[in-house]
Amino acid sequence: MTITLLVTLTLLGLFLGWRHGSKCYDRGITDAVLLHHNGRLQYTTYLDDSGSKMLNIEIDSLDE
Repeated sequence: MTITLLVTLTLLGLFLGWRHGSKCYDRGITDAVLLHHNGRLQYTTYLDDSGSKMLNIEIDSLDE
């Protein structure tokens, strides 16, 4: 019984962790799209020292 409970709790924890991560990812994508649409998301590409393409992202502050 102890092993069954441990396996059940482990699987439940893994599922809840996956679900939380996917929700955070969805919110992050939504935020990025809205920032881009509002003109606050600025990005440029460049090559690093080893020649790999990199992305530099800057978010403009809100003017209040």
